[in-house]
Amino acid sequence: MVSEKLSLIEQKKEHLEDMLDRLINWDQSADTAQYIIDQNQESIEEILGLDKCLSSEQLADFTEKNRWLIEQVIAVQERVITEIKKESAVLADQMKQVNRKDKVVSHYMDKEKSLFVDRDV
Repeated sequence: MVSEKLSLIEQKKEHLEDMLDRLINWDQSADTAQYIIDQNQESIEEILGLDKCLSSEQLADFTEKNRWLIEQVIAVQERVITEIKKESAVLADQMKQVNRKDKVVSHYMDKEKSLFVDRDV
């Protein structure tokens, strides 16, 4: 039973290390950022399942011994999420600009007469 609990603790630590590896090796692109977040979410769900099998003392001991790892994962993941939000804001702004251009074009095209003054040139 003790070795089984130790194995669960080792699995939990491996999940956290995998999460940190994915985050550290991120190539700074928005596409891979979403993939990494999704992969890390799966790891978090695995960790939550492992936590259900551990006692509160074991969880507290794990947190105390691996606080640096947990804090690193949280800090780097927050940076990735911040980058995703920035990219999302840029894309939203670009979409607004495209929509404005489309409105101007469609407004001009709906007119029966040209807005430009014909001059004998």
